[in-house]
Amino acid sequence: MEGSSNDIISSTTDKINVTEVEGVVQSWMIDYYFASLCRLFRDRSALEFRKTLKLFESIVDDLESCSHRSDHPTQRTICCFLARVMDGENLEVRYDHVSRITPLMSALPIWESLQEVSDSDLHAKIKTLLIVQSVAVCVKKGHSKLANETLQWLEKETELPAKLQGKLTTIVSKKDAYDQLLMNFTFDQLLENIDTFLKTFSQGRSSVFLFEAALKVVQARHERSEKTSSEQDGSERTPSSTESNKPEENEEPVDPLVLNIRPKRKLFSKQIHDVWKPETAKKERTTRKRTSIYKISRRSSVCSDLQSNVTSQPRRKWTAEEDRKLKAGVRKYGEGKWRMILNDFEFDNRTGVNLKDRWRILKKIEDY
Repeated sequence: MEGSSNDIISSTTDKINVTEVEGVVQSWMIDYYFASLCRLFRDRSALEFRKTLKLFESIVDDLESCSHRSDHPTQRTICCFLARVMDGENLEVRYDHVSRITPLMSALPIWESLQEVSDSDLHAKIKTLLIVQSVAVCVKKGHSKLANETLQWLEKETELPAKLQGKLTTIVSKKDAYDQLLMNFTFDQLLENIDTFLKTFSQGRSSVFLFEAALKVVQARHERSEKTSSEQDGSERTPSSTESNKPEENEEPVDPLVLNIRPKRKLFSKQIHDVWKPETAKKERTTRKRTSIYKISRRSSVCSDLQSNVTSQPRRKWTAEEDRKLKAGVRKYGEGKWRMILNDFEFDNRTGVNLKDRWRILKKIEDY
């Protein structure tokens, strides 16, 4: 079988350019891994997504692009976008050289570049969700300084609508993680809308020939094994004839006592191999071909600047003046109206969650 396949390859190389054939194989591999990444994104399998992403990146960046396919750069750009969204709620991950650029901030310009391959209404909705969640993630994590810097970056780098900018400014200044805007534009909604985009993009664009071919091979194996097992069952049920028990003329008689003894397994191969030479381990130098300005995988998993800010801020004790304001606010607006209390009374860098936790403690202490 191996010899026949080699004969086919050698006979066709004279008529067809091998580079063109390799380009088709490369195209199938890129399509397969792109389809796998889309599926893993929809399944929210972050660990498997990152493993497959490394394989996809090595193929796309190291091999030459296929001349007969123009959608591979787009597939690469989409994977850059998906990787950043997958890490959207992880503020310790960075994809850019600038330490203050969060994954969702990094995803915004990439999504802008995909405007031609996405529906206009869907593109606008995902853009709004990216802008809102870029700020929302920082506010929910308690990084008020980073939330303010993110909003400033959005005002400078994107076409931020004035109404949306005003609402986000209010959210950042009040540190309100439960604002109605954030409830209407959630991270889950962002993921669901991206799922819709991936489904639309994949229809009639990229083939999964490699997956379909592998599926046929697996199905053929199962059919073959089922056929073999059924034939073995049939032969066991059929009574053996007297002629079949007779040994053939050229066949040596077999001792029935050694039928069940297994042959000895060879520990070492008798085949003689060439002696290893150090020169054979040297690899030729190759230059890495860049296909896009965007990096697919992470640049770092921990932002030391952000981590230092988080660890360097000790938990601040509540003062008697803050307790007095909190009690007065509850008397005026009622329990649970933390946002209204924050608007009316001055608290030094406190959030609605801080007020809620402190009030629970005060109730236990004073039987409020």
